[in-house]
Amino acid sequence: MLPQTGAAEATAGAIGFWDREWAGEQVYETGWAVLPAFQGRGVATAAARAVAEQARAEGLHRHLHAFPSVDHPASNGVCRGAGFELLGPQDFEYPPGHPIRCNDWRLDLDNP
Repeated sequence: MLPQTGAAEATAGAIGFWDREWAGEQVYETGWAVLPAFQGRGVATAAARAVAEQARAEGLHRHLHAFPSVDHPASNGVCRGAGFELLGPQDFEYPPGHPIRCNDWRLDLDNP
């Protein structure tokens, strides 16, 4: 059961995708946040699949990447559940000036 908000729809979080250069290639990157009341319900995985379909429909880049922290099992599970391939850990800055260790997950948009 979803939390009661009094509205016909409740905001569960946010997801998006954008252009970036990664490893010498123009790609899409995606990221998401899910409000605590909606976590553990498959919301992020469903949203990641929907974003992948939207990125695929745009057709500008072959790959969609996600970079969750290696210490964030839920977000890594979203990538796995949405069909991304784990390429391995990477050093990353997010936000700039704050190094983190993340996993590089890639989805091939040419293979639905």
